[in-house]
Amino acid sequence: MELLYKQEHLTCYNYEKGNRPTIEKISLQDGQSWNIFSVENKVIFIIEGSLSFSLDELTNQVISEKKMMMIPAGCHLNSKANKDTTVIIMRLHNTKMLCDCFSLDLLLKEKNEEFEPGLHYLAINERVDSYLTFLNTCMSEGLKCTYYFALKAKEFYFLLRAYYTKRDLLAFFFPLISHDLSFSEFVLKNHHKAKTVQELADMMHYSLSGFQKRFKKVFGVPAYHWMKEERSKSIFYQINSTDKSFKEISDEYGFSSPSHFNDFCKTNFGNTPGKIRQQKATMNPSH
Repeated sequence: MELLYKQEHLTCYNYEKGNRPTIEKISLQDGQSWNIFSVENKVIFIIEGSLSFSLDELTNQVISEKKMMMIPAGCHLNSKANKDTTVIIMRLHNTKMLCDCFSLDLLLKEKNEEFEPGLHYLAINERVDSYLTFLNTCMSEGLKCTYYFALKAKEFYFLLRAYYTKRDLLAFFFPLISHDLSFSEFVLKNHHKAKTVQELADMMHYSLSGFQKRFKKVFGVPAYHWMKEERSKSIFYQINSTDKSFKEISDEYGFSSPSHFNDFCKTNFGNTPGKIRQQKATMNPSH
């Protein structure tokens, strides 16, 4: 099959065009190096081939075909393909819940004296293999919508919850849940209430410098850039998916004038708010 109305997908604001999409595929030739600094938490899936790598202080490691590995934010991965290798990367924007009824920190109940923290691979089992095959096919055909990727990331968490033991998941997610889950959860629940990094720091009773340092350690990116990106996503949603007037949206997000709001939209979304909403109406005519 082929992707229908491809140009509409390619020109949509929600089409992944950034250098850090939620999900992406890379192909490495035999002997090719792949070195990254992980800005956010991510999982890498080795679809075929294998990698020799070092991950911060861990050296001389190998991950083979049909395995997946967690790379926490703030880590350096230096690797080389041992043969032609295909990797799918999934950046984790959810580091709290496996499903609506099971938070990641509940995995800590599985921790006992026999548990040894460290690098832990998960085998790509039959269910996840089918999931990755379908995902790979859709991406190859050009389906790279932000919302589609968000749904696929959520589906991956459901598959982990359904088809892997809690002991294995504890070892896999331990780098994320062994520290500061309460901080990240507070930020995710309350950042929309703050207009500035200072306001969010005040809500958590931090000095600005102390908050910024802890935020960078937990999220892997500066607080200002993260909040700016989240604000942009929220504004686009209000324009594209609600019936609010542009003045209401502009006032809600603290723009000083309509022209300032227009300039922001053209810079961040490539169009004025009016044209964004007009494009939506053209692509989704009423029946």
